[in-house]
Amino acid sequence: MRRTDREVTDEATKLEIIDQARVINLGILDFPAPYVVPTNYGYEFNDHHLVLYIHGASTGKKRGLIAANPDVSFSIIADSSLDTPKNESPLSNFSYFYRSVLGTGKATLVSDPTEKEHALRSLLKHEVGREMPGEISAKDLAHVGVIRIDVTQFTGKVHSAK
Repeated sequence: MRRTDREVTDEATKLEIIDQARVINLGILDFPAPYVVPTNYGYEFNDHHLVLYIHGASTGKKRGLIAANPDVSFSIIADSSLDTPKNESPLSNFSYFYRSVLGTGKATLVSDPTEKEHALRSLLKHEVGREMPGEISAKDLAHVGVIRIDVTQFTGKVHSAK
């Protein structure tokens, strides 16, 4: 990382960014260029291991590309805003504030209904902010596509107002 003064090294801060953000941009290998898709996500972190869950259609380009090559990358950004200049010149001193986590991992197309339900509950907990009661029907579980990403490495970066 070029700007080591902005690097986030502690896990707690990286997890706070992941918790507060709502959209993951998932990069999947394709030709002639990577395929990048934004989606919401859920996550869990146990014993220094981060797992991300995303959902979507049970068929489609994203799933086909992952089946061909499970190596993925991702970007998660929270608290982004433009810092406008305070002086007379409108083209100087612009900056952009953000908190981000970038990483790589191995994606798995989840087919087990129990794991699908676990993933969807994780996603709902992240989006809603609490455990959701109730049942997810077998029909709904069969219809939805779930992808688990076992993160192999992730870094954090923060650029905030001084």
